[in-house]
Amino acid sequence: MTPTRQGARTRNACSAGNLAARSGFADMTLRSRPGSALIERDDSRPIEIPDAFLDALVQRLARRLAERMADQLAGLALLEGSPWMTFEEAVEYTRVPAGTFRKLSAEGTFTAYGGKRKVYHRQELDAVLLGLSA
Repeated sequence: MTPTRQGARTRNACSAGNLAARSGFADMTLRSRPGSALIERDDSRPIEIPDAFLDALVQRLARRLAERMADQLAGLALLEGSPWMTFEEAVEYTRVPAGTFRKLSAEGTFTAYGGKRKVYHRQELDAVLLGLSA
């Protein structure tokens, strides 16, 4: 018995559907090639971008952000008066928990000046927070 032409098409269509379901093509996620990344757009069509481009972009943005933040912090220092802060003021300024700040100060990450009553310089705190002193 040979199947009719219409029956063969139906059987082939069902086989293709079953094959897709069994092999996972229905749930297949897109993957980028090695050395690149996929970025989804609003219309859900991904764009492939090379990793070298992304790395260069990240470095450039990081530098620009650090420069802008340094400029803003320098401007704030001029507006706020004295650059010297007590421990409590430094903790509030950096938003680092007091215990962590005390530990970092003891390790030398935040330079403390003075004797019993420690004071901290705003520019040095900014440099540490921005990672410029390393």
